[in-house]
Amino acid sequence: MTTTASLHTDGYLAHQGEPWWFGGTMFEFLVPSDSTGGQITVFRYTAPGGFGPPRHVHSREDEVFHVLEGNVAFEIDARRQLAGPGTTVWMPRGVPHGFRIESPVAVILGLMTPGEYEHLFRDLGVPAAARRLPGPDAPALDVPALVAEMQARGTEVVGPPMAAA
Repeated sequence: MTTTASLHTDGYLAHQGEPWWFGGTMFEFLVPSDSTGGQITVFRYTAPGGFGPPRHVHSREDEVFHVLEGNVAFEIDARRQLAGPGTTVWMPRGVPHGFRIESPVAVILGLMTPGEYEHLFRDLGVPAAARRLPGPDAPALDVPALVAEMQARGTEVVGPPMAAA
C-alpha cells in the first residue's frame, strides 16, 4: 500500500484504502478521518448478503452511501427502498435509518461527516489480513460492544437490524 499524507489543509492521496475487517465485513478507508482533521471520512465498504447494522439515529453525523455493486435495502425514516448499482442515498443526522445487504455481496462507497465515527469501526475491528471479506475464522462482531460504542458516540440504537423483505 502506498500512502502519502500531510496536514488536512494540504490534502491526502492514497493509491489503495487501508483494509479493516469489522465483523464479517470489510472497510477500506480511502480518506481517513485523521487526514482531514476529523472533518470527513471516505470509505469503500464490502459486506455479505444478509448483513445490516441495528437501526439507529446519529446525533452528530451525516452519511452518504453510493452503491457500487449489489443490492442494498435502505430504511430511512421508516421508508424501505431497494438500491442497486449507481444509487446514492443520503442519511442525515437525526433521521432513523438502517440497511440490509440483499445480494450475495454488496460494495458501497461511503462518506461520513464529521469523520471521527470511523474510529468505531477501527476500535471494534482488526486490520485485514487480505483485501477481501474475512473468512469464517475471523472475529465475530461483538454486538453489545457495538451498541455501547454507538451510544458513547451519540448514536441511539432504535431497533434491530432490518429483516429480509
